[in-house]
Amino acid sequence: MKHLILIISFLIMWLPDVLGQRELNMSQYMYNRYSINPAFGGAHEALSMYGSYRKKWLGFESSPAGAFFTINSPLKKENVALGAQFFNDKFGVSQNTGFNISYTYRVRLNNEAKLAFGISGGIINYKSDWTDVVLSSDKFDSNFASVEQTTAPWAGFGIAIYHRKYFAGLSIPSLLYHDRYQTGESTLDFAKIDYLLTAGYLFELNENVSLQPSALVRVNTSDQTFVDISATSFLLSSFILGASYRTTNQVIGIVGYQITPQFRFTYSLDYDLDPIGSYNNGTHEVALQFDFGYKTNSPDPKFF
Repeated sequence: MKHLILIISFLIMWLPDVLGQRELNMSQYMYNRYSINPAFGGAHEALSMYGSYRKKWLGFESSPAGAFFTINSPLKKENVALGAQFFNDKFGVSQNTGFNISYTYRVRLNNEAKLAFGISGGIINYKSDWTDVVLSSDKFDSNFASVEQTTAPWAGFGIAIYHRKYFAGLSIPSLLYHDRYQTGESTLDFAKIDYLLTAGYLFELNENVSLQPSALVRVNTSDQTFVDISATSFLLSSFILGASYRTTNQVIGIVGYQITPQFRFTYSLDYDLDPIGSYNNGTHEVALQFDFGYKTNSPDPKFF
């Protein structure tokens, strides 16, 4: 049984892509920056909905998986935007479910660029169902006969600047660090929370081809810091091809199609360059985005 506990502990610690309070981060952050920074709420200038599903290490039984959904929109008073996000992650015997709502205040810097500030708040439920563990012995063990649950507050903050051709943002997805495995308490501990910095620029190479390099930096002084460097090309304003490298030793390929100016489909495949990559079929993520009517006369689906 000690070996079983060690294996479970290893699987929990092995999740390197922790992002805020979600255990599974999303590789397609560049298409839904609102998910990592509430200051990007309303940036599509439309009621925008985004949903994704991510399956890690396909081929491993009970490998981690997560579903994510966001919705945000500017109000009639265009310098204010509201939004909400929901997620559900499952890995091993543990499951995290959370939601929050956000408020964004936007300042127009010129005809196209905006400076925005966002705050968000919600709750997260952490659940560990130890009864799902299959023991090697039929002997009853009270350590694996219970379901542990705890609920924690979720509060975030962000600042961003964006334009039709560029964006940059700094955010703290959750100001409160929740110690789910020891104390079960949430504290304001700046040494243990995540700081996210993201930026990108759109180069229009010609009327049919655009290229968008972007980067995401996650800093956590007590856990893990990584950099995600990406480049996405847009062909004929419809086809999307991209690639990323994450310094936690993953490479990522992205393909997509802009079905209509308002409806987009994207798919990404993560491959671990570490030895574990040869024992699974990669991490798969699919996403759909739909914008309900633009407030602007000439939306740019290539960028947003």
